[in-house]
Amino acid sequence: MQASPASAGQTWNAYTYNSVGTVTAAKGLVELFDEIGRRTNGELTVKLHLGGTLQIKATDITQAVADNIVQLGDDAFFLGSVPIGAVVRLPMLVHSPAEYEKVAAIAAPALSEAYAKRGIVVVGEYVFPEQVIWSRKELKSLRDIQGQKIRVISPDQAEFIKRMGGSPVTLGTAEVPAALDRGVVDGAITASSGYGYVWRDLFKYNYRLNLGYVSSLLLANKRAWDRLSPSVQATVKETIREVTDKTTKAMAAEDQELTQKLAAQMTATTPSAADVEDAQQRISSYYDDWAKSQGPDAAELLGKVRKALER
Repeated sequence: MQASPASAGQTWNAYTYNSVGTVTAAKGLVELFDEIGRRTNGELTVKLHLGGTLQIKATDITQAVADNIVQLGDDAFFLGSVPIGAVVRLPMLVHSPAEYEKVAAIAAPALSEAYAKRGIVVVGEYVFPEQVIWSRKELKSLRDIQGQKIRVISPDQAEFIKRMGGSPVTLGTAEVPAALDRGVVDGAITASSGYGYVWRDLFKYNYRLNLGYVSSLLLANKRAWDRLSPSVQATVKETIREVTDKTTKAMAAEDQELTQKLAAQMTATTPSAADVEDAQQRISSYYDDWAKSQGPDAAELLGKVRKALER
């Protein structure tokens, strides 16, 4: 679908936490915004700003969109602003991309409703492959997390690290290399095709315990969105769906290849069955704790998710 030509177009500013333009996620955004400009015949132009190039913290992207500082945000750090979204990220609850798709569909209405209250429209998402732990210190078993300072991007990841005896540190993507270099953190949770490969020279160990999958939401300021014609809105949503699906699949496809490459230059360890079971037992009580802290709506949503997963 293409929008009809207009006499004057709108220009939006978009901001992403992605600080490196060569990662697949950032390249997907460039392709997306180029396609939006082309398919809307210039009715909407979106200018991308990489993480660290504007005075917006990664944890403040949702608020920046709500305040119309930027009209479009690419936000993987949204749980501090919209906690209900954590239901799809609870550590070790979701075990595969297919399971993620199932629970994301269940959570989508609640997520959209929560964002609508902030004057934001959820217009799409892309999903990173399995989140695993990387470190410059020895990390070959679950017990090695104890005492390590691990960079996390959300409260659920922080809770996992705390329950394993580590110290979680929340940092935006642009802040991580310097933090690793200075010893502010010892390691990080990310995917191989996320920033595992980008930061490969800063790590010596990769512990392949799958904590789950991280979605990055594309968020539009509602006032800006409502100024678009219905045909442009339809074109933008269709384009986002196509390109984000492509980005998600591209990252999934390259994750295994990059993991193998990285295993040649660092110590990569697949967790033992005992470690997986131990981690699951130690984190599983957090699921209900999280739901209770968020209220009855979260508890109901978690129930639906666990029923769908039979877990």
